[in-house]
Amino acid sequence: MAVAIKDIVGTTDTPDLGDVMRDIASLKQDLANLTRSLSKEASAQLAPAREALGQFGDEAAKLGETLNAQGSRAVKAVANQVEERPLTSLLIAFAIGFIGSRLLPR
Repeated sequence: MAVAIKDIVGTTDTPDLGDVMRDIASLKQDLANLTRSLSKEASAQLAPAREALGQFGDEAAKLGETLNAQGSRAVKAVANQVEERPLTSLLIAFAIGFIGSRLLPR
């Protein structure tokens, strides 16, 4: 059942087969060169995006630190206010809870 090249081409010493093999080898090399070229181009195009993303990450970290510091200061200020005026703080908390319960549906 095996088909020999001689049966397909007509003869085994045809020069066209060698040409086809060289063309395939050339195409493989061209494809490899194209792949390398596209890879380099993609890396060059992505470099600015990577840099921008790094800067965004740095700015986000700084913003997070700033918000954390401001939150800590606000908590300390409220704690000091409660310690200095506990009755006033209790009345304010009660008033906020009462108004909130009236405004929110059940």
